[in-house]
Amino acid sequence: MLWPHIFGKELEIGFAHQSFKWSNNAKGSAGVTCVIIGIRNVTNEVATVFRGGIAQTVKVISAYLTTGSNVIVWKRSKPLSDIPKMSYGNKPVDGGNLILSDTEKESLLTEFPAAEKYIRKLLGASEYIKGIYRWCLWISDEEAEAAAKIKPIQERIGKVKEMRLASCDRSANEMATTAHRFREQKCSKKTTIIVPATTSERREYIPMGFLEPDTILTNLAQALYDPEPWIFGVISTITHMVWVRATCGMLETRIRYSSALCYNTFPIPGLTETQKQTITMHVFEVLEEREKHPEKTMAQLYDPDKMPDGLREAHHQLDLAVDRLYRHKPFASDEERLEHLFKLYEVMIAKEKLA
Repeated sequence: MLWPHIFGKELEIGFAHQSFKWSNNAKGSAGVTCVIIGIRNVTNEVATVFRGGIAQTVKVISAYLTTGSNVIVWKRSKPLSDIPKMSYGNKPVDGGNLILSDTEKESLLTEFPAAEKYIRKLLGASEYIKGIYRWCLWISDEEAEAAAKIKPIQERIGKVKEMRLASCDRSANEMATTAHRFREQKCSKKTTIIVPATTSERREYIPMGFLEPDTILTNLAQALYDPEPWIFGVISTITHMVWVRATCGMLETRIRYSSALCYNTFPIPGLTETQKQTITMHVFEVLEEREKHPEKTMAQLYDPDKMPDGLREAHHQLDLAVDRLYRHKPFASDEERLEHLFKLYEVMIAKEKLA
């Protein structure tokens, strides 16, 4: 939002120190990441980028402190690359009445075993990462009449209706006629990839995963419904993380994953079937390494200080395979990797405009 206005005033970045850790001798000082940016009038002079104590002269420094051009990544409603649409999970708008704790679920099933067909696992980003399960009533329109014959379910549906009618939101009022269900009813036929909406900035990878179709996602997670496995591989890499860190926003210090800003804009070259199969093979290796540690939550598996060696190596091999989609020569640094992604993004945007 900021940089198009600056560049529009015939100004440019003359020098920039890329991200570095700032620290001091104060007791309990906070860890802070800094950049230093110098703005000047547009000239024909070279600019200077400082990274890791080394100065590099370049023609242009972008708003993302990469070299190349002043390209700005704008939000998109659909993917730039040939990948499936990502959407939010399901928003309940229920006042908590369609959601069950373990105790509430067991109590309901003890008294009314027939209610089991209307109960599904419920996950948001936090529950998935921490290994916590909740439950929800998942009732289709066709099942609403039969489900309402179970008294506790009928009572919960009634409370949802009251809550929606009392809301100041007109759309919530309209949903009172379907009080037996969430605002949306999105689920997969075979499998769902969950992408946490927020994740710790310390993690090397966003802990994404595959879920069975009987698991319902809340709107606190992003979802890919019935995708091909190679999609998981491409977005579970350092390459994607570099793009995410550059383009996404933050919630406090945590990464706020945005489908509009980082998934839909992520530039991926066209893949052959052979390349997709190779990526898929590495995906299964990552999943296999996770399964060797059933006692660990995703938070524990992806703690950068405690990540199992086998899982780290499986991800490293996946990183290398995905990097080869972009070029044969390995990237020397994340900065170089990001510069390559921006160049590809610019090319793909230009082709889209021509089309």
